[in-house]
Amino acid sequence: MRSAPSSALEDPALRVPDVPDGTAGVAWLRAHVARFSEGPSHTRRRELVAAVLADLTPRVVPGGDPTECLLLALGLPAAHVRDVALVAGAYQPHAPQSPEADAAADRLVAALGPRDELTAARVGVLVQAHAATRALVDRLRTGDPRPPVPSTRRIDPDGEVVEVDLVDAPFGRGPHACPGRTLALRLATAVPT
Repeated sequence: MRSAPSSALEDPALRVPDVPDGTAGVAWLRAHVARFSEGPSHTRRRELVAAVLADLTPRVVPGGDPTECLLLALGLPAAHVRDVALVAGAYQPHAPQSPEADAAADRLVAALGPRDELTAARVGVLVQAHAATRALVDRLRTGDPRPPVPSTRRIDPDGEVVEVDLVDAPFGRGPHACPGRTLALRLATAVPT
């Protein structure tokens, strides 16, 4: 694996890691979200994410848990925080996988709608915001200037994994830049420092 600066995110030769299709669990989710797609599929799925974000009006409670705020805004009970955490821990293809994470993904999909790309977008917003927003809260609380997500991965034309440093692009850049930046900052700054 080689390293690259955040400017590499704007290089069209670098692509997000390919993920196999799946019929259930975390594999299904990864195969149907903008995060792990390119080209027309990415464009279509990113538009769905933008629509989900535009429709979200979370009641931001000072000191409240960001994931809980998002769950409630999507009409789900706070009890699903554990499911979101399980899926978030297995979301990246290189992360450890588990039957518990797959079951949690299926519960979130069942709670949010039919097994389609819009539901994948809703679950994806929850999962991608979970650890990153919590890390952002911690960074703001301690004055730590590091980005909440320190790096991301891309694949070069030879199939080599490239770890992209996000130190100067805390919400990414290029076609896969975080579409939830405004919401993440709103949720994170509601937590007292």
